[in-house]
Amino acid sequence: MDEPRPARGARLDELVELVHGVRTELQLREEAPTSAWVESTAAELRSGARPGFYEPTATGGGVAFRSDRGPDSFAHVHVVTGPGSADRALRLAQALLDAVPSSLRSVTLGFTGLEASEEAGVVRRLAERPGSTVVRRFDLERPLGPLDGEPLPPLPRGVGPVPVRDVTLDALADLDVRAFRGSEDALLIGSEPAEYRRVLEGLLAGEAGRFLDEASTTLYRADPPALLGALLTCEKSPRHAVFLDFMVAPDAQRQGYGRYLLRWGFRALRALGYERVRLWVSEGNATARHLYDSLGFGVVLATTIYRWDRPASSAHPQVAA
Repeated sequence: MDEPRPARGARLDELVELVHGVRTELQLREEAPTSAWVESTAAELRSGARPGFYEPTATGGGVAFRSDRGPDSFAHVHVVTGPGSADRALRLAQALLDAVPSSLRSVTLGFTGLEASEEAGVVRRLAERPGSTVVRRFDLERPLGPLDGEPLPPLPRGVGPVPVRDVTLDALADLDVRAFRGSEDALLIGSEPAEYRRVLEGLLAGEAGRFLDEASTTLYRADPPALLGALLTCEKSPRHAVFLDFMVAPDAQRQGYGRYLLRWGFRALRALGYERVRLWVSEGNATARHLYDSLGFGVVLATTIYRWDRPASSAHPQVAA
């Protein structure tokens, strides 16, 4: 049995191959970063700029790495699919968590290369650590048809769509924070407005795919002035789009604004020639899941995210054997 090795100083070609495997798997989840990300991530791992571990491809292959953003860290474990992949993923994840410095308060960890049952088993083992949380997520898809081209119902007086780029990033980030505060989804981004702003900036710049301004909008109320909701959309292929971010202000929820935004997005995508649209939702977000079900979304993929938060009484993430 091979043990995880520090990625620093490893062969660059081997790290590139492993990180490319991460991107290939994420493409299936509609989460693929740009191709330049592969080379830059491998180089950062080799130089030590990005903390990580790996197991050589000669013995199966796998890689684990962190991206630290202030006191929070977002990490990933990827293994080459095959015999022993679950044990390899567990070793890599444990090595990464055992090396978490005291300056970090949380690690959010995702996986690729595992079957669903293997992924669940690895996360179950990791969840024995104090401070663990398990988040189940679903990738949903909906076909776009002729009915999506029909006119939308009128909005209340004084409420109307405003282009996303006419709204400041700070206002969008504030809406995101308020919309997801206290939910499982918030664990996957962070708790600070700066984190949401950084993510939004990347989405608008096309880091998740070509941003579709024509199928993205906000809802704004003039009196009293308030940003009620927003829908951000990107292209994954000429016939396939993804709702990247969908948010409704807490005091505007259950008033039909979320349904309006999604139907607005369907109509815009249909007019642009897209045939289907996807989005992600966490299992614990029952309100959103009910809305998506009612609009015809169906599950195409499920995945599990592991979250570790430093226990207040412990200075280290390790658990005594």
